[in-house]
Amino acid sequence: MIDAFDLRVSAADVDDLRDRVRRTRWAPAWPVEGWLAGTDHETLRRLADRWANDFDWDARQREIDALPWRSVLLDGTPLSYLRFDAERPGRIPIVLTNGWPSSALELVDVARRLASPSIYGGDAADAVTAIVPALPGFPFSPQRPTLDDQTHELWHQLMTEKLGFELYAAHGGDLGAGITSRLAQSHPESVAGIHLLAVASPPVVDEATVTAEERAYLDEVRTWTATEGAYQHQQQTRPLTLAPALSDSPIGLLSWILEKHRAWSDCGGDVSSRFSDDYLLTLASLYWFSDSISTSLRPYFEYASGRTTRVERVGVPTALAVFPHDLTHPPRSWAERTYDIVRYTVMPRGGHFAPHEEPELLAADIVEFHRQLH
Repeated sequence: MIDAFDLRVSAADVDDLRDRVRRTRWAPAWPVEGWLAGTDHETLRRLADRWANDFDWDARQREIDALPWRSVLLDGTPLSYLRFDAERPGRIPIVLTNGWPSSALELVDVARRLASPSIYGGDAADAVTAIVPALPGFPFSPQRPTLDDQTHELWHQLMTEKLGFELYAAHGGDLGAGITSRLAQSHPESVAGIHLLAVASPPVVDEATVTAEERAYLDEVRTWTATEGAYQHQQQTRPLTLAPALSDSPIGLLSWILEKHRAWSDCGGDVSSRFSDDYLLTLASLYWFSDSISTSLRPYFEYASGRTTRVERVGVPTALAVFPHDLTHPPRSWAERTYDIVRYTVMPRGGHFAPHEEPELLAADIVEFHRQLH
């Protein structure tokens, strides 16, 4: 099993996964086309066949093991993180946080581009040390011991007390955007600036001040909630009803993850155009071997039940990058109600999984913002 201190998966674990996939009791196919009612049956069957017979986990394991992993204990919580040291020291480091359903691996390409820009045609003078913690309860880090611990406080402790950075920047998307926002709100003395892919809504809004552009955005949010938000409502309200099915069935787990990668990415309906079979099966395998899909749902429940610190006002310099196929597209004026927006970028392509879909675009935007912090 994977934990914060041992990234090995045994041959018996791999054999058990393959056996479970082969013994799947498949739900009867419906007389609907493609993805109309959810995960496409044929796509899922094709990936399942590869998972059981051709997927080379050992090769993926070697790639994962070769990454610059570190481990630390923070107030009783074991945490794994990746550290990519800047090719030229001297600039403010950055902590990068992924969202759901992803893992720390999603940010590896972006972290490499930030730490070693000259390899990618950039200027070594822009190099920054990039820290990528594995979210507690996600692959690579066990869940936090209590419901009321705050992940952003673990991040701050990691960056300052354990790594010795008095000043640092932060980036996050999806759940990571919330963590990053709370980090900046709670520790403005240490956080030089934040780069986000999503923003928190202001706690109070005077309806008389809402612009036409903002109303269109709020309508977009309501439409998305009605058509795409069922998973979120389930994970916020009854995650432990869902958890046993996802933890017991690798195909159920793969189906849950796969559908989101198609629906939320800039793939034009063809998930394979953005995510290789190996990428999707590696992600599903990580959740499976670490048995972390159920614990990855905790942030949704903790937020909905009021346990998570609310974002009210973030006063540090903030950049927002809006990708066209992300879940929603907040206008600058809406973000400015809560954040000190100093950079606002509308991207030409990409979606919810931007660190994987468009690492070059994302890294370049972070670099441009980071220059403003010096």
